[in-house]
Amino acid sequence: MLLITIIWFACGLFVGSFLNVVVERLHAGKDFVRGRSQCPYCHKKLGAMELIPLFSWLAQSGRCRGCKKPISPQYPLSELTTAILFAISYLALHPSGLLELALFAIWLYILSSFIILSIYDLKWYLLPDSVLLPLIVPALVLAAIHAYLAGSWQVLIGPLLAGLIFGGFFYSLAAVSRGRWMGGGDIKLAFIMGLILGLQKTALAMLVAFNAAAIVGVFLILVKRKKRADHIPFGPFLMAGTTVAYLWGGDIIHWYVNSAGLYLLVT
Repeated sequence: MLLITIIWFACGLFVGSFLNVVVERLHAGKDFVRGRSQCPYCHKKLGAMELIPLFSWLAQSGRCRGCKKPISPQYPLSELTTAILFAISYLALHPSGLLELALFAIWLYILSSFIILSIYDLKWYLLPDSVLLPLIVPALVLAAIHAYLAGSWQVLIGPLLAGLIFGGFFYSLAAVSRGRWMGGGDIKLAFIMGLILGLQKTALAMLVAFNAAAIVGVFLILVKRKKRADHIPFGPFLMAGTTVAYLWGGDIIHWYVNSAGLYLLVT
């Protein structure tokens, strides 16, 4: 298992490197499939040794070999984050059968899209539809496979209902606040979260997201990086909550129910 985990970690490094390319070229309106990577400052074409994820950045001390200008830490951080998430996903899900491997592959696609969306939202305060909307299809396939494994297509009702309830809730927040509290991207993301997680796990993901956002927001205000009126992108917190709920939601909910039952029994 350790060897396979290391392999997934290495795969995550290279996928994370590609995701950085997608983010930058998507924002610039360029094709992210063709064309060699280059320095954003001097436009020097990067050689093979400059494209090794994480290690190239460390070996070059975070600077371009040509113009010596600093390379954003976004690149190694997103590569490392992707690698860790790929490895953790394998350890949490440990897929074995064909359908489990299909679920795992779909999850990694969703996770990769989440990383693109998180970087984009943190940099430009936007969740682009070109990345967000295509997630509806794998989310539905994910829900369908889970229903098939459960032996009942009625299991699909939960994810569909969750998508409508939480998407509708975010829509109401956006309507009441006239877009100040929630944006259109958050509404679509909440709908997709429901499809991926179902009712209970989406509620858990929301709890994680709102609490994490509150803690980070207070911290940024205390260190004077943000003011009370400043906007903080909520998308990354929603996607982090989704990841926690998808990988460990069942265990967390089971622990909470047992703890609550024990508390009631004792009191």
